Formats: sequence, C-alpha cells, structure tokens
Amino acid sequence: MRMSVRGFAVVLSAAVLAACNAMGGGPSAAATASVAQAARVGPVVDTGTLEGAPYRIDIPTDWNGELVVNAHGYVVAGSPARPMEVPGGMQPLLDRGFAVASSDYSAQGWAIAEAVADTERLRAHFVARHGAPRRSWLVGWSMGGLVALASAERHPRGWDGVVAMCAVATPTETMFARAALAPLAAFDALYPGVLPQAPGGLADAALPDMPDGDAIEAALAADEARAAAFSRRFDLPRADAASSLWLYYVALRELATRAGGFPVASTTGAGGTDGDEAALGVRIRRYVADPAALAYVRRTGALTGAAPVPVVLQPNAVDPIVTASFSRGYAALAEAGGRGARVRTLPGVGEGHCRFPPETVATALETLRGR
Repeated sequence: MRMSVRGFAVVLSAAVLAACNAMGGGPSAAATASVAQAARVGPVVDTGTLEGAPYRIDIPTDWNGELVVNAHGYVVAGSPARPMEVPGGMQPLLDRGFAVASSDYSAQGWAIAEAVADTERLRAHFVARHGAPRRSWLVGWSMGGLVALASAERHPRGWDGVVAMCAVATPTETMFARAALAPLAAFDALYPGVLPQAPGGLADAALPDMPDGDAIEAALAADEARAAAFSRRFDLPRADAASSLWLYYVALRELATRAGGFPVASTTGAGGTDGDEAALGVRIRRYVADPAALAYVRRTGALTGAAPVPVVLQPNAVDPIVTASFSRGYAALAEAGGRGARVRTLPGVGEGHCRFPPETVATALETLRGR
C-alpha cells in the first residue's frame, strides 16, 4: 500500500495541480487585448519554460479578453515530470472564452516562494507576448490556493481577484502546525512505533522521507473505536485518515529539508496539543521549531488577510486533506484586519480533496467577477 497511498496523495494534493500596463501614452489594456484578439485566426497554444518553470498558455479563438492563471497544488518532491496540458478543471473556462495560463513551478514540494515568483513571471510573459488582458484572475487549488492568495497580497496590481479552490487558505505555519504536526504527533502517541522512529521524534533529520502507509492503516484498523475518536478530533474522514497522515508526514519532512530545520512548533490550548491530550487521553510529544527554519516558513508562506483584491473561497463539502478550518481560514484573517467584506466563502461542494462537479470553478469565477 505504500505506493498506492503515495499515488493517491499525489493525485489529491496535486489537485487536481515584462508586464506593460499601458503606461506613458501607450494603448490601453483593453485596446491591446482587442488588437491581439482581432489578429488571432485560431486558438493559440503557447508552451515553453520560464526560468526553470514549464508553462502552458491556451487562448481560444473567441477570447473574451480576460486571463485566468491556474496555480496547481502540492506535488511530492521527486515526482516524475508531467506533460503540460490544460489543467484539470480549467476546460470549462476555456469553453467560456477565457485564456488560461498555468505554470508547473520551478521546484516541487512546498515551494511557495518559487511558485509565487513563477506565477508572476507567467503573467508578465502573457502580457509581453499576447497583450494585456482586460482583467486577470488567479485560480489556486490546494497549496496553489495559498500561492494565489500570497501572489495577490505581494503583487496586487497584477490581479483583479482570486478564486481559492479546496485551498490552503491559511499561512504555512498554521497549516503545518495544526493540520500536519498536530495529528502526526497525536498518532505517534496513540500508536507508538508505527511512524518511523528516531530519538528526535518527528523532528529528527535522520527520519526517512516517507512512512509506511500500510502500517498506518493497519494500526488504525486494529482499534476502530480509537481510530474514530482520532478522526473526529482532527476532522478527518476515517476512510482517508491513513492517506492524509502519509501526505502530512511527507510534506512535513520535505518542508523541514527545504527550511534547513524543523519548521514549526507544537500548538497549545483548546485547538492544539493540550486539546488533543484531553480528547484522546494520551500524552503527546511537543516540538520546538528551529528558529531559522521558522523564519523561512514565515518569510515564504505568510498571509496577512489584507485581501487587496476580491477573494472567493470554494471549499469541498468533505475534505480529507485541507479540512474546513483551513480551507476557510483566509476569511477569518481578513475579518480580523477589517477586510472581511473582500472575502466571500461559498458553501462546500463535493467530497474528496479538490473533487468538484465540472462547473464549480466556472460558477466560483462568475461569483468573483460579479463582486
């Protein structure tokens, strides 16, 4: 099951997977797009590589003058290269006349800094080669939701709005401390010896990159009452708990390698480790973040909730990877900063991480365009 869990997690987490803004008396963005559109006699497929990031741009014959840039989700580091095709979920937007651009990022794993830079570079390339669109939208999936939200916060002049689908809509630090480390540490306490073992626990650099998915599932299955309590505590569907834990472990180890040390600390209080112990009746090991690694996480994966452009959050109804509090988290960040009116959270749709009915993304984008 090790490979099957890995494959399942990659599919889930991948999800579903020179700008000139009419300054100095040049043509307006709308005019530029109109000229480019008038000159086009057929659909355009533009592919290539931008500073190590493969990209694909699709412009339909009946282009409506608007651009959608797709930000894909987490890809396990070391995964085979994928062909650059129209991203999953984006065909309905092409059918409606939107141009669609996507980048495969210049690095795999939790590469937020690289992905934000690659996304901005792709937008600029589109403008330079195909003309400035009337409006530009970002659609991010899973980890790509964090990429899209961070891109809008850091490069707000380039975007008109963000749709965050099944998104990590919280800072990296929050996601890894509460959604990854907390259930992993609790599982390690409840089922000692199932996850790879080392003196430093989950923070030990000697740990292997991947756990044994079969062993995780077997431990859960041996006591379904305990497994159900564990799943309830972390809002994980029982059927997907082993795959979720597998992915959390892989992502945490990869982020620790990328950051040069253990990247997050155990959380405490009602929503953190103390609460886990009360709910599960077990003493859970606590972890302290390496200061330099934590600084990297905060520098590359921060979100402020500033919402400089309108945001629409589209969560799944049931999500075994990015559970409800994390896929809706940006709304709370924005509200705390007095920007709550800029963020709209749609009702959850679909069961399974980034599994939506085909028209869901088009509906979410239309909601955003109407704001």
